[in-house]
Amino acid sequence: MTSPSTTDLLEVTAWPVRGQDDAVETLRSAVERGQPRHAYIFGGPEGTGKSALATAFAQALQCDQPPAPGIACRQCRSCRKIARGVHPDVQTFSLERQAALAERGNGKNTSLTIESVRELTAMSALRPMEGRWRVMLIEDAETLQEVAQEALLKTLEEPPGFMVLILLTDDAETLLPTVRSRCESLDVRPVPHPILVQSLTDSGATEELARDVAALAVGRIGWAHRAVIEPALIKRRREALDRALTWAQADGYHRLVTAVRMGDAFAKKRDETFLELEAVLGLWRDALLARLGLPRFMTNPAQAEQYAELFGGWDVGALHRAIGSVHECIGDLETNVRPRLALEAMVLQWPTR
Repeated sequence: MTSPSTTDLLEVTAWPVRGQDDAVETLRSAVERGQPRHAYIFGGPEGTGKSALATAFAQALQCDQPPAPGIACRQCRSCRKIARGVHPDVQTFSLERQAALAERGNGKNTSLTIESVRELTAMSALRPMEGRWRVMLIEDAETLQEVAQEALLKTLEEPPGFMVLILLTDDAETLLPTVRSRCESLDVRPVPHPILVQSLTDSGATEELARDVAALAVGRIGWAHRAVIEPALIKRRREALDRALTWAQADGYHRLVTAVRMGDAFAKKRDETFLELEAVLGLWRDALLARLGLPRFMTNPAQAEQYAELFGGWDVGALHRAIGSVHECIGDLETNVRPRLALEAMVLQWPTR
């Protein structure tokens, strides 16, 4: 007789989503009962697979021939349409879509506007054409303007009985408390290294490439799968890690010079700045793990000896403060603290020789 734990594992892995067992089980159970919540928030760092989870959930909701309760076949007409993004009852709203529909595409387009929410509200009131549910996805939900979030509240407070709304966000805390309280929040976390490697090899990557990309991905399975087919992403991440190492090794003066330059360019290079901060955050984490003699938990265990030599003279508390300073800087930049001030404050907390 199959043990319950094995059965549960098989049910979870029947969804094409790796490393998010808790979220998958919550959603699968809701589909099986035929009682999904009217609104969900999928929150987690960029590249962790939020879109893949949302697609799998939509397929499970709309599948014409489910092989088991709460599980999509991924082969029927509805499942294939959802995978291609052409199902009439599954709509996605995002910055990219908003820009494509704008009369003028030369604007900054850095936030989802009330116009997009009004369109979503109008479409959500329409009964499904082919499926049982009307599934509305909002990507980049962290960019929703406050007035747009307030406009969304009416739909959240009086949702049509056939609507399921999913907000995908890198940071759920940017959403209004009134919005968060009306949704069920699910965390989409970085995936453990072995699961990430297995997922990449199952998708056709060689063992060597899978391990190489997994080391750079820091648990971000969505980014990893894109990187396998877009080598430019790997090159970009390696270059960012090299710059992070140079920055961390520099003396106090040159650290500040780099911080000032990044702060002054932040308005034009926002995405690049966050990439640099992500790289330096990973570096300080690996430095701490190397200092503690735990190379197997490092992003790139091959650098364990180098990091132990470079950063072994700093105590654990100093490395913890460095990690905290980067987290604080990222939070400050996301809440519109002056970029130069945030970056300068960060490097001043880094340990010195």
